[in-house]
Amino acid sequence: MRDTDADLSNATTDFEGDDFSDACFAGETWRERSYTGCLFRDADLSGLITESVTFTDCDFTGADLTGSEHNGSAFRNCHFEYTRMWDSTFRHSSFLGSVIRDSRIRPLTLEEVDFTLASLGEIDLRGVDLSGCRLREANLVKADLRKAILRDADLTGARTGDLRLDDADLEGARVDAALWTSARLTGARIEMHQAVSYAAAQGLRVSGH
Repeated sequence: MRDTDADLSNATTDFEGDDFSDACFAGETWRERSYTGCLFRDADLSGLITESVTFTDCDFTGADLTGSEHNGSAFRNCHFEYTRMWDSTFRHSSFLGSVIRDSRIRPLTLEEVDFTLASLGEIDLRGVDLSGCRLREANLVKADLRKAILRDADLTGARTGDLRLDDADLEGARVDAALWTSARLTGARIEMHQAVSYAAAQGLRVSGH
């Protein structure tokens, strides 16, 4: 591990290939920085606040992000495994192309977050509010979104095999026809036009009479 006090001074805003494994940044505030190819394995990032910070190809395996807050920050092609993220908040942020697996992330606050091309397979998002979030072409295979709120979310192109959406709120969500046949939807809340799409995907003939 490098000397983090020197590496993360206010005068330094761009980091590339740095190893911050096992470092402690709990409760710090980072603004307008960029990290590329950096390691945050097992780092203590609890209570961290980021504003307009970009992480590209970074590894957060085993990191503690509990209670952290991120505003306008981007996690691009980052890796989260065995990561603790509960009680964290992400506003107007992005996880473009990132992989999140075997991680504890709920409860979680999300406001207009972009998960395009992200891998969330088998992740537990029960009851999480994903309203207005973008999940375009995301991997949601076997993810658990029971009782989740997906109002006005964009799931077009997402992989939804065995996705659990029981009792979820899908009003206004944009989805592909495949979702209606590949996901579990018992008790899910949908709008009339979505019900028509569901019926059509099931091979039913809908009559206007």
